[in-house]
Amino acid sequence: MAPFTGLSGHELFIFGYGSLVSSASVSRTLRREIQQQHMPLALLHGFARDWEIRVPIVFDDGHACNGQFLDISPQPDATVNGVLIPVTEGELEMLSRREAQYDAVEVGARIQPALAPGAKVLAFQGRHEFRRDTPQVASYRPYSYRSLVETAVLSRGEDFLAQFHAMTKPATVNEYQGGYRFADPAQELAARPLAG
Repeated sequence: MAPFTGLSGHELFIFGYGSLVSSASVSRTLRREIQQQHMPLALLHGFARDWEIRVPIVFDDGHACNGQFLDISPQPDATVNGVLIPVTEGELEMLSRREAQYDAVEVGARIQPALAPGAKVLAFQGRHEFRRDTPQVASYRPYSYRSLVETAVLSRGEDFLAQFHAMTKPATVNEYQGGYRFADPAQELAARPLAG
């Protein structure tokens, strides 16, 4: 694939592979509008996508549990599709507060198409301690999260959605209806900043 064009001069990117595919979700966290056309499609080689991260959440009905969200982990023969989000160092900090159970890992050498020399690409990879069930705490995948992700992915085309499903490990999960918030107030505020 040919190198990206139209991104010259930008040096820091996030590779989004789940909710960060949604320009609306990204815009809400960054408190600025970012257009879909400024989030080009990309592939990340050497990683697999799964539903193995566990994040403490509370559903609107008061049910507290671990939410199952998308994550990536190293796997030599795997590839993940997603988008590149141009950010500043300050915006990286904002996203890191939102993605509190993840570490931002350098993946620039594994991105296709290639970016200009010197560009840095980070992806959020779940920490090991959050990639397992917690005794006595049930885990559910929020239906609203899956719907947000699939809607965002579909907005990039049917082929991108088919690729997304093919590049995501199947999982046996229980889904829970209704809205939710992160149990950690700081993480919730980062994900959904107060208007004003």
